[in-house]
Amino acid sequence: MKRYIYAIFSLFLFGSIFSSCKKGLKDFDGTTGIYFLRAVEPLKKDGALLDSTVVSFGYTTATTTDSTILIPVRISGAPLNTERSYQLSIDTSSTAVRNQHYQILNTKISIPANQVTDTLKVKLIRTTDMQTNSFKLILNLKSNEHFKTTMQDQVIDLATGRKLSFISHRIQVTDLLIKPKAWLDTYLGTFSRKKLYLMAEVMSIKNLSVLDDRKLTNPGHLIYYGSFMQRYLNELEAKGETIYDEDKSKMKMGPAVQ
Repeated sequence: MKRYIYAIFSLFLFGSIFSSCKKGLKDFDGTTGIYFLRAVEPLKKDGALLDSTVVSFGYTTATTTDSTILIPVRISGAPLNTERSYQLSIDTSSTAVRNQHYQILNTKISIPANQVTDTLKVKLIRTTDMQTNSFKLILNLKSNEHFKTTMQDQVIDLATGRKLSFISHRIQVTDLLIKPKAWLDTYLGTFSRKKLYLMAEVMSIKNLSVLDDRKLTNPGHLIYYGSFMQRYLNELEAKGETIYDEDKSKMKMGPAVQ
């Protein structure tokens, strides 16, 4: 009797599957969402979920004039064979000024045909007012006829209530330059932006952020930097080309390398 029931059920199941195959699989018909990818999928190199980006020109070379960052945007639904625009707005609390502090380089704000991801290209422009101020740019995704912002945020710290936003990405840009962690006056003298950039130029230091690494507080490294630069300054002074620091005093390195 059981075998007979199983046989009837198998025939019914096979018939249902066959009927479904004839009709075709049902396409995705839910709401297609849109979100900033970094808030959902971390980069492999850092493993962190982010809804913000910080750009500091302070530790770049003096000749650096801008920096372009890439911000991926993804949809939750299936790709279509047509291009679909999405809505991006600049939050009113942003302090960065368009075409002065930043430019959005995309010619179109859309998800390309047969794709699920677009990449926003934001060019940040280095300006003199960044040496005394930080500026923020907040990008917001908005719902439109193609995509909905149904997935908005998630609480990631119950103690503080901090939320990770899926539809808002904050960019902070500055050219503020503070004394690097590895800078010891004993070897390098009084810190100044002018001296740091001169060191980078003379000693071909392409990544100034290395000087913000506490591992360099090893006296051996700092003695080399200080001694090299002091010889360079002495040679210029001997030729009558003395270099003066930002406070108009003669530039010199620390007392330990004099």
